[in-house]
Amino acid sequence: MNNLTFDKLFDLIEENRFVNESDKKIAEKILEAENDWGDWKTSVNNLNEFIIVLEREVGGTVNKTSLNKLLKKYNRNITQNMWEAETVCSLLEIFELTKETELRKIFNELTEKVKT
Repeated sequence: MNNLTFDKLFDLIEENRFVNESDKKIAEKILEAENDWGDWKTSVNNLNEFIIVLEREVGGTVNKTSLNKLLKKYNRNITQNMWEAETVCSLLEIFELTKETELRKIFNELTEKVKT
């Protein structure tokens, strides 16, 4: 379960509590995405809520392919969907930092690594 809150994630970044630089960058990208997400659809407090909302938005598993399709949808009306597109771009950058192919698994792995 991904109950890691965004506040806790922010603190972990500030305290440099990550095993490697890739995990820290992934955490930073998650925070960027969540910040851009804001309240445009629904407010989210932790990684689990965020992934559930994203899965609903893409209609299934959140991976590079589903995020690219979502980005194309948002780009059709970019003036209305600018922040949504920013969120998706930040999430897509995460896949450059890991071999994992599903965002839920990336969130789970990050949560496991930072458990104290």
